[in-house]
Amino acid sequence: MLRLGVIGVGWAGQRQIRAAPELGGRIEVTAIADNDGEHLREMATALDMDAAYQNLGDMLADPRIDAVSICTPHALHKPMAVAAAQAGKHVLVEKPMALTVDDATDMIDASESNGVKLYVAENWVYSPMTAHLREIVATGRHIGELTAARYAWGFRARQYGYSGRRAWLGKPTEGGTGTWMLHGIHSIARLRHILGAVRLVYLREHHSSRFATPEVEGTVHGLFTLESGVHLSILHSCELELKGSAGGLWLHGSEGSIHARDDGFVVYTGGSEEAPKLQAYPASPLSDYALELEAFVDYIESGKPGPTSGVSERRTLGIVQAGYESIDSGMPIDLHARFGEY
Repeated sequence: MLRLGVIGVGWAGQRQIRAAPELGGRIEVTAIADNDGEHLREMATALDMDAAYQNLGDMLADPRIDAVSICTPHALHKPMAVAAAQAGKHVLVEKPMALTVDDATDMIDASESNGVKLYVAENWVYSPMTAHLREIVATGRHIGELTAARYAWGFRARQYGYSGRRAWLGKPTEGGTGTWMLHGIHSIARLRHILGAVRLVYLREHHSSRFATPEVEGTVHGLFTLESGVHLSILHSCELELKGSAGGLWLHGSEGSIHARDDGFVVYTGGSEEAPKLQAYPASPLSDYALELEAFVDYIESGKPGPTSGVSERRTLGIVQAGYESIDSGMPIDLHARFGEY
């Protein structure tokens, strides 16, 4: 059994704690840490947790803990991950793993030099939707050879932000980010897992006059070129409602197309007179959060990295960072030229 300490018992930390029992004893949350003493005491009581730390160093010194999960503001991910690695603890870190590729590299180097594993909690990669679409692209089922793809994701928020303990998420001064980093990192991780590596990133940003938080990006739109040569059009926004049929991922191939949404997918082959019907994704016996924990445990036990290893998610972060740089410069960013073999 892997004994896990969860650092930060807010929204993300609590979901990991609830998911751990799904793995039938392979992992146990044995300690929690949070810098908010009152909240920490409340959660320790609610979770019946004896080991509750307000100081990170005290948790890292606990010999009963094999690994930690970092569920804190993004700007704290790097220093906490490096400290945990130096203390000999395996590290699971929430997305984004860091705020820059250089910081992610420091985290990877620290884990390797201290003989521990670094993994990223990116639950969208473990969803039934992602698994099903990856299989379709790999086999060509329904669509044949992939020729083009387009993706749209968004929610309407004239005032970008969150409330309560999550307020920092929308405040760059407190370690939060705009929607391209906060939500785009999810989308890019999923798209990379389904479609493969990205080579070129070209993005532009716009926000309407009614968008009340102009210091962060409103609507991001552009084009990725995959290593395969296929082009992916992407639209990401926190001021457009892109749910249901208005959003999702379109896969166009030599034999047909698929429109994939959160609630199911529709196949268009052109050979039937009946209107295409929404189909459900194959169900998983485990939640997305349990699957990411399972992949972390597997990595520690086998040494074989799963789909969201630190190295993999550094590449996801590189695409997000390149997107911001493309927006700022007005130019496409070649990922190999920008980051090398990262």
